[in-house]
Amino acid sequence: MPAVSIIIPVYNIGKYLEKCLDSVIAQTFPDIEIIVVNDGSTDNSPEIIARYADKDPRIVVIDKANEGLAYARKSGIEAANGEYIQHLDGDDYLELDAIELVYRKAKEKDADMVVFPFWFDYPDSGKSKRSIEIACTSCTGLEYFSAISFSKAHWAVWSYLHKRSLYANSITFRQELSYGEDVFLTTQLSYYSSRVAVLKSRPLLHYIIRENSITNSRLSEKKAGNILLYPSLVDNFLKNKPEYSSLQKELSAIRIQANNELLSKRWFKDAHKLSKESLAILRQYPDLKPQVKSFYKLFTLYAHNRLLGRLYAQYYIFKKKIK
Repeated sequence: MPAVSIIIPVYNIGKYLEKCLDSVIAQTFPDIEIIVVNDGSTDNSPEIIARYADKDPRIVVIDKANEGLAYARKSGIEAANGEYIQHLDGDDYLELDAIELVYRKAKEKDADMVVFPFWFDYPDSGKSKRSIEIACTSCTGLEYFSAISFSKAHWAVWSYLHKRSLYANSITFRQELSYGEDVFLTTQLSYYSSRVAVLKSRPLLHYIIRENSITNSRLSEKKAGNILLYPSLVDNFLKNKPEYSSLQKELSAIRIQANNELLSKRWFKDAHKLSKESLAILRQYPDLKPQVKSFYKLFTLYAHNRLLGRLYAQYYIFKKKIK
């Protein structure tokens, strides 16, 4: 049994895939299996995957019809044999000692999850930004869930190593989620984790953000629907859990984050309703106000006057673009 299974979903990213795979096969920690899930790519990604699989026997290739990111990850998990799992998007890449450092930390702390710092890389501008510095060094899964909910950590499923045994719980994947699937999966994994260790190191992964990426593009009806859906999925997952009543503030913060995301991506269709909802949450939990920052004015305007709200939103987005 390998120590770590690295799961890489791939869909039409041939232009960037080689850098990702090079960073994985060159890891200083060799006891890995590399599961590459070709999610119905129509570009040259399958040829690249086959070429790398020919030269490295640790690479396991799964070819499947396109079903989206959530189910691509699910297929990789079902094929994995490692004690731990590391997710990695096919257009991102690892520092060469990343797996060695996070696995060593996992064994040292007997952790269910090991969270590590990473870079946000913006190749169009040549800039990079470090991920959030997490305050604790060790916490429970629910404490980590709270930190993420209050924007003190990140949702991304590739930002932590985690035990494969966590999937023995009833972990659910939603095929329709192309945006927010990290939130839903991380909530479930965090809930079932007893011990989360935080690795204090230099950033170990490069998360690439391009102008045309899913996370950086203007919203379609489907993506907006995903953002409206994932807070409800998180709520439904926790609803029958004994901790549900004590997590209402966290769930409210997640809802506000989703509303922020919709407005920041110029989704005006539901802006009046969402702004009223956010203001109601802030009246109940006023200490969440720092999380909305400049959105507070936007919420207030939209809640009382749709036209003023939309004009301010256009101004706010324009101002952000020229910074």
